Amino acid sequence: MVDYLAGNRIRGTNAERPVLASATGGTITTNTSVTPNRTVHTFLLAQTGTNFTPASAFNVEYLVVAGGGQGGQSNAGGGGAGGYLANGSANHGVTAQNYTITVGGKGSGVGSITVRGGAGSNSSIVPTSGTSFISTGGGGGGSESAQQDGGDGGSGGGGNGYGNGSGGSSSPVTVPVQGYAGGNGTQTNGWRGGGGGGSASAGQTTSQGGVGGSGTQNDISGTNTYYSAGGGGGGYTTSGAGGTGGGGNGSHTTTGGHATTYGSGGGGSKNGGGTNAGGNGGDGIVIISYPISSINLVDGSIFYETDTNKSYVLSSNVWSEL
Repeated sequence: MVDYLAGNRIRGTNAERPVLASATGGTITTNTSVTPNRTVHTFLLAQTGTNFTPASAFNVEYLVVAGGGQGGQSNAGGGGAGGYLANGSANHGVTAQNYTITVGGKGSGVGSITVRGGAGSNSSIVPTSGTSFISTGGGGGGSESAQQDGGDGGSGGGGNGYGNGSGGSSSPVTVPVQGYAGGNGTQTNGWRGGGGGGSASAGQTTSQGGVGGSGTQNDISGTNTYYSAGGGGGGYTTSGAGGTGGGGNGSHTTTGGHATTYGSGGGGSKNGGGTNAGGNGGDGIVIISYPISSINLVDGSIFYETDTNKSYVLSSNVWSEL
């Protein structure tokens, strides 16, 4: 039986000394706001193609967010949010092998009235052997002269208002869903683009400009943060706001607003071509988190083994004999 004593001292048998979960890869931090503390591995766009490598078998929590779609041009649809996948607790088993991490980039770089906004790119966790998790990049918003429908993606882009473009769908269909459809564009009371879909709700269709779908909050990093909101639709005299959680605002006066959170869609731009491009989406992100042990341990914790009469001190997640 394990005894917990004052001063971070623990007493038990050799078999009861806690096995510590550890892995390499990404930017590693410790979440001390929960008990037991958790190790957090964060992978941003610059770390795409690198590995998460556990030292042993244990359970993890994961968040996989794809890149958000760019808004369209001219009375344009908002960009759809990048696909959002999360398990919400440390219940997925990993083993001692490489897990290749891909982080999807944002939809950007399209500045044409004849081409819908750029789609975001996929993010994924792919093991050497076992189950992969892949989130799909957000669909681009519909533009005025061609490609008026929003693009399909993790969440669909909004349709263009000038041509009553249809909102893109959330594709592929997954369980649980990665996101929602974009709103349709409308000519009612002028030309108004539909809002891009978000990870928590669909993009809207309104005569004032479609509001983007809402994003989803997740505290895997230690901070409750929004991810994957849809971009707002642009319009002729009014426009829609970006979805709650960082979607770019649509515009009726200038270019679409850029997304401000990971995986969110950019806003659709005002009436007219030229330099009035849709707002950029947000890059994706991958986060993996796990409890350091089944009990709360800190550097300096001492474990005394009653059956061997040996003592060990914890430092940087490693037990060393005293």
